[in-house]
Amino acid sequence: MSIFTLEYFQYEPEGNFIDRKSARLKPKQLAEQLSAFANADGGKVVIGIEDDGKITGFKAMNAQNISVFIEAPFEYMLLQPKYEYERIAVTNINDEEDEILVFTVDPAIEEIITLKDQSVFLRINDKSRKLTHPEITKLEYDRGSRKFEDKIVEWSSIEDVNEDVVNEFREKLGTTVATEKLLHARGYMREGKLTVAGLLLFSDEVTTYFPSFRFRFLRYEGTNVESGVRMNIVKERTFDRALPIAIREAKAFIETQLRDYTFLGKEGMFVTLPEYPEFSWFEGMVNAIIHRDYHNQGEHIRIRMFDDRLEIFSPGNLPATVTVDNIQHKRYSRNPRIAAALTQYKWVRETNEGVGRIFQEMDDYFLEEPEYSEPNDVSVLLTLRNNIVARKELETGQVKKLITPEVFSELYQQEETIVRHLHNKGKLTASQAADVLGRSIQTARKWLNILVEKGIVEVNGSGPNDPQRYFTLKIK
Repeated sequence: MSIFTLEYFQYEPEGNFIDRKSARLKPKQLAEQLSAFANADGGKVVIGIEDDGKITGFKAMNAQNISVFIEAPFEYMLLQPKYEYERIAVTNINDEEDEILVFTVDPAIEEIITLKDQSVFLRINDKSRKLTHPEITKLEYDRGSRKFEDKIVEWSSIEDVNEDVVNEFREKLGTTVATEKLLHARGYMREGKLTVAGLLLFSDEVTTYFPSFRFRFLRYEGTNVESGVRMNIVKERTFDRALPIAIREAKAFIETQLRDYTFLGKEGMFVTLPEYPEFSWFEGMVNAIIHRDYHNQGEHIRIRMFDDRLEIFSPGNLPATVTVDNIQHKRYSRNPRIAAALTQYKWVRETNEGVGRIFQEMDDYFLEEPEYSEPNDVSVLLTLRNNIVARKELETGQVKKLITPEVFSELYQQEETIVRHLHNKGKLTASQAADVLGRSIQTARKWLNILVEKGIVEVNGSGPNDPQRYFTLKIK
């Protein structure tokens, strides 16, 4: 624990790997926190520091005695996780000599950590939540996959390690510990051999031991996969080095494959953006890497790019309490050691912004919502769709001539909003325009008709009563 500074304990954002608590905390609540972290990715619980980073220690009014926290795991837990605690001397906010107590919890590999009252907690983003019985059952099923991450890779050794990757990791941790000692201390090496997680993170020889532990990018011409003489793969690249290297290489390559489109921003200014927001596809790729079921060795991660969509496929269904319906708000790492390491690179989000922000970024680009599915219940598929058809129609340049900053400046706010949505999304019905404006359908129709009269928008449909009637920008 000596590699962590007091500033880290005070100001590191609370999330999947750290939580701060006042010493006024009830001892049983500490046991709940330890259960939650152990059942998730492991992490640190700091007692004596407030949420805002102020050090109140154990001399604060109504603070519990430090000994009750040390005894809490024995008092309240049916099964204790693997953990350590450290008493650290500090100066509190009243300028008194004091202490804080730091618990470092390892992720539970084989067992679910339960309290004596049979309750089970799980760390989800920056909260520790009590699980329902069905959620506990699903968590039990996931333990088989989690154990695989810590499995020793026979015949591997320190010779398989890419020292440059370890050096970078060492710098991010702020330590000078020797390579073998560091990997052993972090659980990436045992008995002189790499674990599966250690091999994935620090070795370029991954596929020598596990041929499917790679990810591929395939770009297709068109919107379907063709075979034989009609095979339509136009780009293909495999990434199989140590994960920090492979992730960077994949990111750089995929960026070269994305097409640029004109986007109408605020104040009528046209800007050029890639067809998908970077955060959405990159976060989706990293999630596929850290949450895949590595125990399933018959498949590999695939990123497939079509004219109208990007697909990210990961072996293994959704873990633990996560479903396609709650994925924006729930999180659980099937491979906590891999997740913890990649957090140091800021590629894994410790707070709840990850998947939720994928949805937000797609919405900001005026694109359809991301689609999560579980094909055959044995894999996870993320689909990001572009609006290439609508954007190609607007590349004629006619819209730029029609909607100049001068024209845009003379529009009312409601008209600006409609025009931006029509340019960036392609079309709107009166009902959709009402949602965009936050007004009634009648009000939305009024503004749409005004834009039609100004020659900026045109109507598509057989008449006012046509249920398929929609509006587009006038591009001809």
